[in-house]
Parts: sequence; structure tokens; C-alpha cells
Amino acid sequence: MFSPLSRNSLAAALVIALGLGACGDGAPRSAPTEPSKDSMMPKPKVKPVAPAPVVPVPVTPTKVEPVKPDAGAAAVAPVRVTPTPVVPTPSSIDDAMKQAAELAKGDKDSAIAVLHAGVSRWPKNATARVELARLYLAAGQPGRALPHALEATKLRTDWSTAWNTLGRAELGMARLEEAVASFERAIESNEDNRHAWNNLGHTLILMKKWDEAVTALEHAVDGDDVEAYMWNNLGMALENLDRLDEARAAYEQGAAAGSRLAAANRERLEGIDTLAVSPAATPGEGGTD
Repeated sequence: MFSPLSRNSLAAALVIALGLGACGDGAPRSAPTEPSKDSMMPKPKVKPVAPAPVVPVPVTPTKVEPVKPDAGAAAVAPVRVTPTPVVPTPSSIDDAMKQAAELAKGDKDSAIAVLHAGVSRWPKNATARVELARLYLAAGQPGRALPHALEATKLRTDWSTAWNTLGRAELGMARLEEAVASFERAIESNEDNRHAWNNLGHTLILMKKWDEAVTALEHAVDGDDVEAYMWNNLGMALENLDRLDEARAAYEQGAAAGSRLAAANRERLEGIDTLAVSPAATPGEGGTD
């Protein structure tokens, strides 16, 4: 028979052998699990797939054709650059006008450059403004003449020459009504301004106001030192009124003063009694100043 101590010792040994834990503060240990059959089966080896070889695609270079001009396209003309005249800086506006007057005899561009520099420095000189406007008119640039002539009339409101120059610029731009008003202002300031009378008559011819043109041009030729083209202008105005005897007389005066145009017009009217058999002279053939 076993003693009590011996029984306890035997029980403890049995607990240890069976892996059982007593209830207490420590966490119970989980019982070992038996591995499943699937987990114990050997896994097949996966053979890595080799990447597909990259075959280079041949690239054909693009051929760039040169651009050809259109068959009807005009050739581009080279741009001509006109050099700006190099002129000395004037020491005064009088010096500028003197230099410009000398240069204008052979080099209008340089004359304009000199006087323009003078006017830019001394803008309140009406005489210089008028002279610069005249240079532009002589160069066939009435649009550039206009602002200088206009400024001259503002600087000297009663100067007949300034108004006449403004009228010429307006006439050159085909602003006929404005030109008539400017020439009339010139005549109001000086009734003896023969050039203003002629220019007024010439403008009225262009407007086909024949009677008014005759009146103005009769003032233009009334006096000494009459320009030959003034007689020719008067002849045209008279001819368009069918006053052919007076027209022939005016043309004869112009021819005697040296106008070839007046001589040709006189010859054209030889033996003609009325415009019914001969067209009148073309308006605008006369001169202005």
C-alpha cells in the first residue's frame, strides 16, 4: 500500500507528464495542433516565365521637302533702306532756314532734315513752319506739309502767306472745300496776294465752278509780274463757259509769258467758234503757288 505522500507525488508526476496546467494567474497554454494533410503535401515548384524578346521596330526618317513658292507668287523685292541724311545741328532757327535754302537747290531730303531739326528745337517760329511746309509740298508730300502750315496760321493768324500755304496742302490732299476756305482767309489778310487768288481760281476750276473761277483768276492777272500759268488757268475757266474769244486772248497772254501749255491750248482753239465742236480744256492743267 502507498502512503499519502507517495500518492501526491505520483499525481504531480502524472500532471507534468500529461502537460496539464493548474488554474491560476498565468494564461493557459493552447494545446498543440496537428498539421493538416494539405500543409504536409509538397508544393510544386513554379518555373519562372522568361520575358518575350523586344524586337526593335525600324523607323524610316521623314524626308523634309523644301517649300516651293506658288507658281503665281511674285518675287519678294529687296527692301531699300534710304539712309537718313547726316546734317549739322543748326545754332539758331535763322541758321536752319539758311542751311535749308542752300541744300534745297540740290538735296531736298537734307534740306527738310535741317529745317525739321530747327523747327523741333524752335517750334514757335511761323516763318520756319511755312518754309518747311513748302519743302514738303515741293517733295510731293502735302500730308506732311499740312500740320506745319496749320501751326503757322495759329502762330500768326493774320499772315496771308501761312493761309495760302495751308490751302495748298489741303488742295494737294483733295480737300477742296477746306482749301477754298484757306485761300479766302489768305485774301482777307492781303487782297493783293496774287498767288492766293490764282490758287482759289484753280481750286474752283477743279470744282467746276466756272463763273467763280473766272472772277478769282481775273484778280490774279490784274497787276504786274503775273505768272504764265495764271493766264492759262483763266483761259481754261473762260473756255468752259464757252467764252472762246476771251479764252484765246488769255491763252495768248500765257504763251507770250512762256507757257507752252497756254500756247498749245491757243492753237487747239484756232478756228473754233463754240464748244459744241470741241471739248473744253481739262480742269486741273493749270499751276498753283
